[in-house]
Amino acid sequence: MLVKKTFAAGMSCFLVVAVLISFTHAAVQKSIGLLPTPDAAAAQGTALIKEPDFSIRGAEEQKELVLNVSGLEQNAVYSVWLVNERPKMDMVRVGYGDASFRTDATGSGRFTAILPASELKKWNMIQVAHHPDGNPKNTDTMKMALKAYID
Repeated sequence: MLVKKTFAAGMSCFLVVAVLISFTHAAVQKSIGLLPTPDAAAAQGTALIKEPDFSIRGAEEQKELVLNVSGLEQNAVYSVWLVNERPKMDMVRVGYGDASFRTDATGSGRFTAILPASELKKWNMIQVAHHPDGNPKNTDTMKMALKAYID
């Protein structure tokens, strides 16, 4: 009887670990390397498109977009955009409120937003824009710093 209980406990532990690994693996859907533009040659980063940690029952399918960036200007304001270059140039800002993030004293930053999966499918590129005047609503002077194709 002791052998059966030990075996059952071992199998239970194995199943828990296997389930946790599968959830961890399923959480990250896509990892995309962000490439610098000529205006930000030292910049680099990664965009993760994944299932959000929570969802609202009955709501449209959601995706979480997480950007981790470095090599940008220190203590500067940036915004994230979804872009289509064809058939015509079109872009939409990602996020809520002023939809921006600020880099730290080393030029690193993190941005997270949850958006409908259907909206994400409409666009083919992610771009990160620098706002030199610190105003994320001023798009006249913004300069693209990082970009990546989604598909």
